[in-house]
Amino acid sequence: MIQTFDTQLEVSLRALRELVAPALKNADGHVVEQFNLALVTLEFARQRLPYARSFHRLELQHLMAWSSEVQALVGEDHPILATQLSEAKVAGANELTRPEAEIEDYLLVGRKLRELIGESIQLSSGKLYEKKLDKLVLLKQKEFLSAQRTWCLPLGLDSKPDELKTMAELVESAS
Repeated sequence: MIQTFDTQLEVSLRALRELVAPALKNADGHVVEQFNLALVTLEFARQRLPYARSFHRLELQHLMAWSSEVQALVGEDHPILATQLSEAKVAGANELTRPEAEIEDYLLVGRKLRELIGESIQLSSGKLYEKKLDKLVLLKQKEFLSAQRTWCLPLGLDSKPDELKTMAELVESAS
């Protein structure tokens, strides 16, 4: 039995490329397309599995800092929303300190923070702080965009991959 996930994925990918792919040469186009999508997904998982925990921790930290700034802007106008943002940040801080936290735990808190930030944006329509919040959203999205591009690099969709850090560099610089 193969002992590590990385090795299991590598052996499975090799079998799919070397044995299954040639057998599909006469298959319908949509079958080959689905096979290739599955292959790309498995290869992506193989390359990103070692970095997943660190990346999603980094993303949660970014969202927590962002939500603090959103909270400062909307808190006076929407105290309940400000409280929800605060509670979500506390939940995030708890997950970041819990050694047994799973990636899904980071993702759940991150999703909640995104929802609350989105709600803040919707509620800002016509408010004095609307433009300031819009600028904040653009700034924070831009700040994390290169990290997201690095995360997605194995998919081969980035037009300027040479300008990005490697995952190892990204994770190391965040530590």
